[in-house]
Amino acid sequence: MIPLKKVWAFFLKPKYQEYDYPPILKRKIFLQLLLTNLIIAAGIGMAIGLLQEALGVDTGQHELEKLLNDYSPLFVAFLAIIFAPLFEEGIFRAPLGLFKKSRYFPLALYVSIATFGFIHIFNFEAYENALWMVPFLILPQLVTGVFLSYIRVRMGFVYGILFHALFNGILLGPILLTRLISPESF
Repeated sequence: MIPLKKVWAFFLKPKYQEYDYPPILKRKIFLQLLLTNLIIAAGIGMAIGLLQEALGVDTGQHELEKLLNDYSPLFVAFLAIIFAPLFEEGIFRAPLGLFKKSRYFPLALYVSIATFGFIHIFNFEAYENALWMVPFLILPQLVTGVFLSYIRVRMGFVYGILFHALFNGILLGPILLTRLISPESF
């Protein structure tokens, strides 16, 4: 779990520093970080779901459910795997490059992560039914924002987009494939 320790150290004391990894090492670290982020985010998501169920908290229909009901799985795949990574990385992490040599880089990083997490609260139709739960609802995106920021700063902007696309694709892939193969079961 050395990559996780490095991500945590980066989060605690952010510094803009791109590394020139040899290609094989870069791929290895990238994949380790992707797998680690997937496990953490999925675990948090499941824990939040259990908490919501146990406490009877209703946050309404998730935006993904609406999209899947209203549009084809291929269009949803395009939005989640191509459009969202390009758009969100362009908005939330591309500007970090403007703070490369600034003493305000840590602030820019934290604002980027917090904004990325917070914007995802709008994925929940009725989050205002449980405002106290908002920090928990966006926790997977906050954690993923830390990983995406690390990748962007250490490996480059393109790797951040690729990481985001793979993350979304791996999480949504089974749902989208199921909808493509047997749409009548929904």
